[in-house]
Amino acid sequence: YPKGPRPFPIVGNLLQYDYKNLHVHIHELSEKFGPIFTLFLPVPVVVITSYQGFKEAYVTKGEFLAGRPVLATDEEFSFGENAGIINSNGQSWQDNRRLTISILRDFGMGKSLMEEKVKLSISEFLTYLESVDDKDNVDLRWPIQMLMANVINETLFGFRYAYDDCQPLVNFHDALLSVS
Repeated sequence: YPKGPRPFPIVGNLLQYDYKNLHVHIHELSEKFGPIFTLFLPVPVVVITSYQGFKEAYVTKGEFLAGRPVLATDEEFSFGENAGIINSNGQSWQDNRRLTISILRDFGMGKSLMEEKVKLSISEFLTYLESVDDKDNVDLRWPIQMLMANVINETLFGFRYAYDDCQPLVNFHDALLSVS
């Protein structure tokens, strides 16, 4: 690990922090130890405080830093070794990531198609807000839920709810809450 402040046994550097001014404390540590240093929280954490450090870590050496820490709780919350999305690591994680990105791209992520769906939903939302008579007493809960639901519904199912006819979504929401 890169150099950093000397940790105490068991608690690491936790007792050495100025929690009220943590950003100032991190800045002081970066001046003392350089833009890349290690803190023990109590597990070791490498802190990067400069643009060049970020670029080197995530662009130049991204393959080497793509791993995740292995925690003792991982086995308790996992259905298998190195399984799932959250607990996977190494090649399994890279394969899951590639598959996820591929599927999301098929749904329009990273393309203007998804942007157009979001813009259309926002446009309908703004049109609805303009049509509200009592602008001093507007309950934005359902209109905002409709805004988000329309993007998701159009992407996954190919339809949108109208703001004046959203009762099926409200019924679905209420049924979902009554089950949980």
